[in-house]
Amino acid sequence: MVNKILPHFISKETFFKSYPALVYGTAGEYFVITTPDKKICSLALKTFPNAYNLLKRYQKHFLQEQEIHLPEKLSCLLVGTPFQHQVWRALLEIPLGMTWSYQQLANHIGKPKAVRAVANAVGSNPISPLIPCHRIIRSNRGIGGYYWGVDIKLNLLQEEGIDISFFK
Repeated sequence: MVNKILPHFISKETFFKSYPALVYGTAGEYFVITTPDKKICSLALKTFPNAYNLLKRYQKHFLQEQEIHLPEKLSCLLVGTPFQHQVWRALLEIPLGMTWSYQQLANHIGKPKAVRAVANAVGSNPISPLIPCHRIIRSNRGIGGYYWGVDIKLNLLQEEGIDISFFK
C-alpha cells in the first residue's frame, strides 16, 4: 500500500502539552503511534526488528494500545526542531529510486557546512518508511547507517530498483 502523507510539523514542547496520551498498534504492514485524533507520530514496518522500540520515544506520554486503521491519506504530526522539519521536508523531495549523499542534502537545504546536523536529523525521522531517509548515503558511496539496520536499508533501496551491489 502506497500512502500519501500530509505532514504537519510541531515542536516537542507543544506536542507534549497538546497530546499527553497517545495510541499505538498495528495496521496492515505497519506498527503505528498516533494521537487520539489519528495523526501519525511514528511509524515503522512491522518487519523491522524491534518496531516496538518506537514506544521508548514516548515514555512521558500515557500510551494505550488500540486497533489502528490507516486511511489512504495519512495525516502525520512530525515532532522536532525547525531544522529537523527542514531536513524531513527535503527528504520528501528525493525521487523514488534515487540516492543523495548527506552533503547533497545539506547543500539542498542551503546549509552546506551542516552535514553532521543533517545526518542527525535524518536519523531522527519518526516515519522512516514514508519519509525516505533510507535514500541518503555517504559521499564516498558508502551505505551509511540506518535506524533499523543496514540490511533493511539495502532491502528498501533494492525494492526501489537501486542496484545495491555497489554498496556491498
